[in-house]
Amino acid sequence: MKVLICSAWPYSSGVPHLGNLIGSLLSGDVFARYYRLKGFDALYVSGTDMHGTRTEFEALKQGISAKKLAEKNHKLIKKLIEDFEIKFDNYTSTESETHKKFVKEIYEKMEKNGFIFTQLEKRAFCENCKKFLADAFIEGVCPKCGYEYAKGNQCDKCGALLEAEELKNPKCKICGQSNIIFKETKHWFLDLKKLQPEIEKYVKSHTKWQGNVKHFTENLLKQGLKPRAVTRDIEWGIPAPFKDAEGKVIYVWAEAALGYVSATIEHTENWKDFWFGNVKHIYTLAKDNIPFHTILFPAQLIASKDGYHLPDQISATEYLNWEGGQKFSKSRNIGIFMDDALKLLPATYWRFYLLYDRPESKDANFSWKELEKSINQILIGDFGNFVNRTLKFVEKYYALQIPKAELDNEDKTILDKIHVTEEVISEILESGKIKDAIDAIVNLCRTANTYFQQREPWKNQDKKDATIYTCTQLVKALSIFMYPFTPSLSEKVWEILNIKEKLSWKELEKNIEPGHLIKKPEIIIEKIDIKELKENYNSLKNA
Repeated sequence: MKVLICSAWPYSSGVPHLGNLIGSLLSGDVFARYYRLKGFDALYVSGTDMHGTRTEFEALKQGISAKKLAEKNHKLIKKLIEDFEIKFDNYTSTESETHKKFVKEIYEKMEKNGFIFTQLEKRAFCENCKKFLADAFIEGVCPKCGYEYAKGNQCDKCGALLEAEELKNPKCKICGQSNIIFKETKHWFLDLKKLQPEIEKYVKSHTKWQGNVKHFTENLLKQGLKPRAVTRDIEWGIPAPFKDAEGKVIYVWAEAALGYVSATIEHTENWKDFWFGNVKHIYTLAKDNIPFHTILFPAQLIASKDGYHLPDQISATEYLNWEGGQKFSKSRNIGIFMDDALKLLPATYWRFYLLYDRPESKDANFSWKELEKSINQILIGDFGNFVNRTLKFVEKYYALQIPKAELDNEDKTILDKIHVTEEVISEILESGKIKDAIDAIVNLCRTANTYFQQREPWKNQDKKDATIYTCTQLVKALSIFMYPFTPSLSEKVWEILNIKEKLSWKELEKNIEPGHLIKKPEIIIEKIDIKELKENYNSLKNA
């Protein structure tokens, strides 16, 4: 079986923040590394969402073209992804020629198959700016939940899919005025109403979807799907391929997810194996993206009638907000964004903190206290200290050689816990969750530390050899388990263990043989000073 992992595409309007990082990019990397580690033919794809009104709006503020801003930020985001040790097989952009060609072709198929129709409708037009407004340029009160900052296409609070005319008290975000009228224009629509029976059939087949995914999706289906415009009257985007659609572009939501297919096509000539064969699809995203991945994207694939494999696992996080529940905002200096994060701490620290506290069941707020606890107490206190004390013991008492030992029942019971933990981690990750998998690793670290402490190898000569032999096997297993989460840290331990074979899940089946020579141990990770870190953060903010 092949595995395709797809992460929601970062917007080219700016640098992703920590919430974006954990919601899509970092979570996808964990799954990709895990499946590769287990020997699956796994492919991880995503890219920068170059189009859309967020980018157009930001470019307008900066006085440059949307294309120039998008290209600049794409390069920056790609570099930051690499610096965070996120390993894509193909990180591309929606400006690629492969993507444009695929979008054109699949929409021509949807139209031919009777799922695209035209309709005159009234769209938001700012009389002050003298232009039609794309949804991101409109802000108002959500008619469903009363949220004051709903966008023209979606409410980020309740998840409702909206049309701009449904908003109460709409304002133009370009000029800040309420001089909005609704002017007649022609648009092309995807007939979601016609597709609803097929979508419902697809959704019902996924009984194991996690709570927030089921809740959002089933609510939308109960309300009844309505046709949704796939074109917009803006300049920056992929030209609509329909007859008489000059001056229109494909709406950003209606082409970005199709990039999962085009990114695969761009990467390999065997792309069909990942879209039509024996394959598992995993999508990582934040909860506001759920309907685009459980309804709209599947609807597009169904409408093509090409028989595409539809999304299987939707691993959607709740929101990670800033302290006190504030929304991240670069312009208002609220929160930490990917570029600033790496100025404060190396990637390993952020990876572990974000994954250990991944918001899977409810929204979470960034916490300096939790950052300190997850690094100093958990990553270093539980994992790092066990690795260090074990390997230092091998150096001091055995001249870097793994001792030969006869194991008693206590030793064998501890080693059995490796395989129990292996099964737990596999079950959790393969169900689309992450946080509990790290908890299982931490529990094994704590068990290992307790075992070492109770056996007292520094004074209990009868059990010293067996204790250190057993602890070395635990160090090896823990370095494998930690790899999807903190890859460079695992590689550092693997290097000290001096194991010539490639780090892989299969290595869990083998023990390090007695007499094996390890390299001189070194401290694998240092503690953080949270007071100093906060001071550095404040300096960055005020720079």
